Amino acid sequence: MFKDLKVLELSSVLAGPAVGMFFSELGASVLKVENKLTGGDVTRNWKLPIEKENELSAYFSSVNYKKTHVFLDFNSEIDRKELNQLIKSCDIIITNFKSGDEKKFKLDFKSCKKINDHIIYAKITGFKSNTKRVAYDIVLQAETGYISMTGNNKEYAKMPVAFIDVLAAHQIKEGILTALILQNKEKKPYKVSTTLEETAIASLMNQSSNYLMANHQSKPMGTLHPNIAPYGEIVTTIDNKELILAIGTDHQFENFSKIISLDISIVKKFKTNPKRVKKRIELISILKEKIKSISSQYLLSSCLKKNIPIGEINSIKKVLESKLAKEMVLEEKINNQLTKRIKTVAFNLTS
Repeated sequence: MFKDLKVLELSSVLAGPAVGMFFSELGASVLKVENKLTGGDVTRNWKLPIEKENELSAYFSSVNYKKTHVFLDFNSEIDRKELNQLIKSCDIIITNFKSGDEKKFKLDFKSCKKINDHIIYAKITGFKSNTKRVAYDIVLQAETGYISMTGNNKEYAKMPVAFIDVLAAHQIKEGILTALILQNKEKKPYKVSTTLEETAIASLMNQSSNYLMANHQSKPMGTLHPNIAPYGEIVTTIDNKELILAIGTDHQFENFSKIISLDISIVKKFKTNPKRVKKRIELISILKEKIKSISSQYLLSSCLKKNIPIGEINSIKKVLESKLAKEMVLEEKINNQLTKRIKTVAFNLTS
């Protein structure tokens, strides 16, 4: 799809490299420049205790696929000449410099477009409200409201992936693709930029509207949903399988009640979603009691037939051993080491 596109990746960690991998998966030539003085991208050494010291980390491998790696020192005159040539010949530059570093190294948009007058310059930074702050995903999750809504009443929790980085990568991809469309009309330089902070706030979705329109501040609810019930409630079957409910309509609840043989008086009591949300604790107590005597196979198959959303809580081991996940694995040898990751491009484009 992008076989003639040249991408220069001047970024590290997750968000920027995820953008680079998006283009490499779709056929673009992606050249990743890493810091010669520090041993390259910091995630090369973000390893699990079981990973070997002399091997590439799984973390680094997750977003670095089909890229050419070059190690340069931006302060070196020789290396800088090489970098300028790379800028001149590429179509897209991806950066995530610390505040001020892009100007220090003369790698800001203004400097780059002097070298390449049709460059698309993508910039990811951390905080919009205070550009000098160092930004890490967990801090962004905390300061933009996510952690205040996760976990339970006893303990907070975070997303087990760098959630804000992943979303920022999507914002930048969308911006770059928009710029590519605009360049079909006029071949001129464009700058696409976002911050992790803006990305996080933009992604609050219904939780932000809950506050803006109803002055509702969601508290830690574990897997529960503030607007819908039973949605996110976890039940255990007679064969000790943990299932999660996602019943979003009154019709689904009515059909679910029939499957588990819920008494008609209880069905009437919780007939509408507002009633179920207000009395969710009482409701889930009743559902748990009924379901603990039902097999998971029966409940899952019955709900499937009636189009009732329900799912099993799977381990990542089970997920990645599934047929679908195996089809999404990308393998590549880097420095004679076999690396694996799940592809980031999950759409199909046909004509």
